[in-house]
Amino acid sequence: MQNKNMNQCRILTLITIAILTLPAFSQTKTDWKVQTSRDGNFLVKSKVYSVKSESDKKKFLEYEATTQFDLDFERCVHILKNVVNHKIIINEKESRLLDSISENKSLIYYFFEPTWPFKNSDCVAFMISSINSENEKATFQIEASPSSYRSLGVNRLTDYSMTFTIKKLISGKVEINTTAKISPTVNVPNFMLKAFFPKGPIDILKRINQLSKND
Repeated sequence: MQNKNMNQCRILTLITIAILTLPAFSQTKTDWKVQTSRDGNFLVKSKVYSVKSESDKKKFLEYEATTQFDLDFERCVHILKNVVNHKIIINEKESRLLDSISENKSLIYYFFEPTWPFKNSDCVAFMISSINSENEKATFQIEASPSSYRSLGVNRLTDYSMTFTIKKLISGKVEINTTAKISPTVNVPNFMLKAFFPKGPIDILKRINQLSKND
């Protein structure tokens, strides 16, 4: 009986240690929701979830959207490389270049003026481009760097990551893929965040197509 009690104590001790040594955050797991446009030309994967820490709780929305267009690869690269075009692509109030650090790395600025209940916010980010003209593939990676530019008096996004990948296919079409992981600066109900899908990412891809044809 004594040995049995000792074994139970050891098990309880191990369980307690395991709980105490868990990471200081937890993520509410959510499966990807997969949707296609009515015409079948766009594929969108999305999810909305929360991440808890000891000090706060953040909501995130993530998505990936893919399609193919009859576009010129170089024109598409030109559109995405010009940061001024991003305000149209992502439907922002302002997008501008802050600093050209190198040929492939820039510091950029976005200003968002959304509708209620969202408040005005901005984002300072590094944009890194990788362009392979020979293989006709390019990637533009945008990653928030909130402390890299002075505050302008509005809430600044600290969690903002977006990529654009374009590549020429054997068929002659250009495939465009975009991904994003964003945490809003204010607490927004999940149903409002989910309402962004699938139309939001689809519209982003459509604007790239339109700009590439008009440029």
